[in-house]
Amino acid sequence: RIMRGRVRLSVLPEMFGGNVHESLFDPGNRIAALAQLRSPAPFRNPGVYVHDLKKAGIAAVGFVKYMQLIRRQDGLISGINTMRKKLGRIMDNSLSSENASFHKAIIPGLRMSISDDMRDAFSTTGLAHLLSISGTHFGLLAFVIFSIAKSVMKGLPAVYLARMTLYVTPTQTAVFLTLPVLTMYAALSGFSIPTIRSFIMVFIYMLALLLGRRDQWLNSLSIAAVIILLWKPDALMELSFLLSFTAVFSIGYVLEKRARSDLMTGNPDNGLKIPGPPVPLRGVRRAFEKVKTGMLITLAAVFGTAPIVALYFKQFAFISPVSNLLVTPLVCFILLPLGFIAGSGALIGNMSSLPFISVIDAVTHYVLKMIQFLSGIPYSSVHVHNPSIVTILLYYASLIFYLKSRGRGKIIPFILLTGLYLSGPSVSKDDLRITFLDAGQGDASVVELPDKKVMLIDGGTREPDMGRRVIAPSLRAKGIRRIDYVVLSHPHADHFGGLMYIIDNFAIGEVWFSGRMTAEAREFFHSLMTNGIPYRILRRGDFLDSGEYKIYVLHPYDGFYSTSSKNDVSNQNNDSLVLKIVAGSTSVLFTGDIEQEAEGDLIYLRERLKSDILKMPHHGGRTSNSLEFIEAVHPDIAVVSSGRNNPFRHPHHAALQRYRSSGARIFRTDMDGAVTIISQKGDYTVQTYVDEIFNKAETWGDECNNLKLLF
Repeated sequence: RIMRGRVRLSVLPEMFGGNVHESLFDPGNRIAALAQLRSPAPFRNPGVYVHDLKKAGIAAVGFVKYMQLIRRQDGLISGINTMRKKLGRIMDNSLSSENASFHKAIIPGLRMSISDDMRDAFSTTGLAHLLSISGTHFGLLAFVIFSIAKSVMKGLPAVYLARMTLYVTPTQTAVFLTLPVLTMYAALSGFSIPTIRSFIMVFIYMLALLLGRRDQWLNSLSIAAVIILLWKPDALMELSFLLSFTAVFSIGYVLEKRARSDLMTGNPDNGLKIPGPPVPLRGVRRAFEKVKTGMLITLAAVFGTAPIVALYFKQFAFISPVSNLLVTPLVCFILLPLGFIAGSGALIGNMSSLPFISVIDAVTHYVLKMIQFLSGIPYSSVHVHNPSIVTILLYYASLIFYLKSRGRGKIIPFILLTGLYLSGPSVSKDDLRITFLDAGQGDASVVELPDKKVMLIDGGTREPDMGRRVIAPSLRAKGIRRIDYVVLSHPHADHFGGLMYIIDNFAIGEVWFSGRMTAEAREFFHSLMTNGIPYRILRRGDFLDSGEYKIYVLHPYDGFYSTSSKNDVSNQNNDSLVLKIVAGSTSVLFTGDIEQEAEGDLIYLRERLKSDILKMPHHGGRTSNSLEFIEAVHPDIAVVSSGRNNPFRHPHHAALQRYRSSGARIFRTDMDGAVTIISQKGDYTVQTYVDEIFNKAETWGDECNNLKLLF
């Protein structure tokens, strides 16, 4: 079918013998490419933020199978991109791998080489904003250049300074000198949308200084927001827009409030004559005031953006005020200007390495080590569950009440709301809740048992890492920090891959598996040993009876041996753990990737096999889901976990037809997103991803559902 819009193509260098040169993809080049295109679709799981390519204007994505350069673009944009890549290579030649990746991120905006460990450390310490070129970089770089320029102007001989001020003030001259530097920085960083947004914000503020409207920060911020939204209306709901403007507004409001308070109390910084400390202590007091202001700025940014960070990243960095006070000045006042000047000098002088290498490398190494140390402090950051829309609104209302009120109990609403929010996960209902996650072409199911214990059955793939991208955010959105039972149905990469991240980042009670091990899963089992996680090998006949629910192991058993002659993959599939969970009158059957041979063996269990909900074997594949097995289970609901547009064409149309003919309702994670089964009061309900997000209301029922989601 015809698609209109932009296309995102991915190139695997190994498909071309590793001979793909990066200059081939310079902006403006005309390229012929052969690729199988598909419509982009994010993983749809409630409470998990995923960048939607469709909303970003990407109509199709695909992997390149063949490509050829038709015409090379030699214009300004291509030249800027070439300059950025050249600077990246110079940094690689000059600095250690880790230090170079950091400088490439904050100066030319090349972030691809940043490791996951570095991203996690910055995120844990509340410093993630430093890894992308943001208003922080532009604002503080502008401050450094502006301060230097203004000092130079004021240091001129009195005669020249007096003549100059007849036409322009030192402040206006400093602005004229600062704006070209900021423009060059924006060009070096690639003029990405966040970069342009940050540049506009700082440019408007500098323009206000030029016009002598220094105290009009709110008007400057508002004008910048209007310009950005006129240019790109969709930016209003972008994460970077929300964080940038919320942080700047919070900082500006708090600093303005403090300035008014200082004016009324006669702070010497405001030029009022008041009794002060002895002259020798003036420098100490001034230093203390600057530290106090720095802490106030970080607290304003942290608490102003806390609900947004909790909603999107499920995290609150307690150490953020300290880390921002210690690290951000080092990065933005020393590393960024030094790296920018050195990089610009290397480009202008056509050098193969950066000047001041030893200084830059030493300071960068010290900063990154400091971040790693801070991120390793216990409880430096905690993961939090999703706040509701109403909770977010009440949070800001309590903050405004605290800032506006003068009473002694002004902090009480904030404390009560925070306590109510944090206690939310502990007051959940005692019911069985099973979520079949949308984890692409793999299995991952979260089982919340009636006694508040949690079971995770399989973990999807490692590339892409479903543990990091889907499962962990889904668990944290629910406030889950501990998994009592991790179940590996069988040791295939699309089932154990995502569990690697989960094992390293969650408290694990124990691991259940069938006893089958493979070479590709060696790292997974090694990780179990390294982390000291206990495990159990389960066989048919094992069961767990908690009183509120029962879990039965139906397959495999010691006497079972797969006679499949196809390959070892089929043998491993047929050895999958098959579990049946029964809570009240609701029963759910998990089948891993068993194929028809194991299905035929299970049929003899007869009544024990019957279940209300069935997780389709082997992603609904044609080598599983026999009619005899379906009739033996006789499910009311059949759920299939499969990836959109997967190369195996799962689920198979013949298998789907068998389920339909048996009367089962079919739910698919590739079409419905995450599927949740909730069992309570002797009955169960089914919710899909669409049921758990805001939708256009066409009936009063739709409107009531939207209102419920607010809470």
